[in-house]
Amino acid sequence: MLLPATRPSGPDSSERLIAPPPRYERVQRAKGLARRHGSAFVAAFWIIAALSATIGPLYRHENNFEIFRAAWRHLIARQDLYAPSSQYFDLLKYTPTFAVLIAPFALLPFGFGLLCWNLLNAGAIYWAIGRAVSPKQAVVARVIVLPEMIGSLQSAQCNALIAALIIFTYVTIAQQRSLRAATLVMVATFVKIFPLAACSFALLVRDGRRFAAGCTVVAIILFILPMGVSSPVWILSQYHDWLAVQYVDAGDPGFSVMQLVHLALGVHWPAWPQQLVGALILVAPLVARRRRSPDERWSVRYVTSLLMFCVLFNHQSESPSFVIALAGIGLWFAISPRTPSRWILLTVVFVGTVVVSSSLLPTHFRLELAALHVKTVPVLLVWLVVQYELWSDLRRGVGLAASDERELRVA
Repeated sequence: MLLPATRPSGPDSSERLIAPPPRYERVQRAKGLARRHGSAFVAAFWIIAALSATIGPLYRHENNFEIFRAAWRHLIARQDLYAPSSQYFDLLKYTPTFAVLIAPFALLPFGFGLLCWNLLNAGAIYWAIGRAVSPKQAVVARVIVLPEMIGSLQSAQCNALIAALIIFTYVTIAQQRSLRAATLVMVATFVKIFPLAACSFALLVRDGRRFAAGCTVVAIILFILPMGVSSPVWILSQYHDWLAVQYVDAGDPGFSVMQLVHLALGVHWPAWPQQLVGALILVAPLVARRRRSPDERWSVRYVTSLLMFCVLFNHQSESPSFVIALAGIGLWFAISPRTPSRWILLTVVFVGTVVVSSSLLPTHFRLELAALHVKTVPVLLVWLVVQYELWSDLRRGVGLAASDERELRVA
């Protein structure tokens, strides 16, 4: 910046002295550079992390991705999708519809298919976060979710994609694109059941009937989709087998609140009553403000709560599932004021959820903590805080639109 100074005594009286820029200007310039380049740096690091996370699964011929690929082969050959196989260990946990959805990756060579699969997961959650909040907030949320995203990719899991579909459902339904939102949430639901909770986003807008109708139509289409490549009777028998697998898995509550209750009280309660209580706690503030239009911050906070809920009360939760919960925590922290208490909570999450399951700890110590399901506790703590904040904003009238006629707008 050129500033006028005292005129020199020399012959050229038009000459101006160049004054050094003040400290405030230097600080503002640095902040501007950080804003412009911060997002690019995170994007570059995100791509590198996704590629690096694929090397391990590729080298060891990742079992999970082999199960996914085999589902398509078994479907077109009319072989039992849920029977044990000598080609891999464990069983397919997803619906027959998933066997069709995974076909583009199953038809590719293993290495290239795995790379495309992981890039899809990484790219989807990166893009979804950017659509839900401002660019500056998105950088914060992406940095927070990155470690768990890497962990999910190292297992070739679809959890990052599921988190992205849930967030995109919120974005599209807030934009009144009911059919697109219905398609997103139903695709996620036919992969894993718990994204069905995202149907509650319909309560964020005044008229959710079109969304409900769209969900019904899309669900029917996805249900009959595998019948296009196999016998309807055989597909129905596969859905029956899939339900049997879900029933067996319900006996192992995984990294969920139900597991914490079991460890703390030594009881073996059924999962569904506890899941019902969790669902009621989740949607209660949403129902309480049903006739009032929320602003964007309140709505995103509810989305963060739902993302955490999908891990906390999912009886199939495992360590790679926590990318979904960390996506919620990242968005929550990004839209919230940076108070000391929130920094403390974020630190507890990083240590108690991210570090305890990483290679930073000795293997034997990490396995002992995994047996205690310590990873779930910080997420549960943040979820309860978010629920309190939703109710607190409602009581104070904060987070509500100035006019009941204005619907939710997404940046």
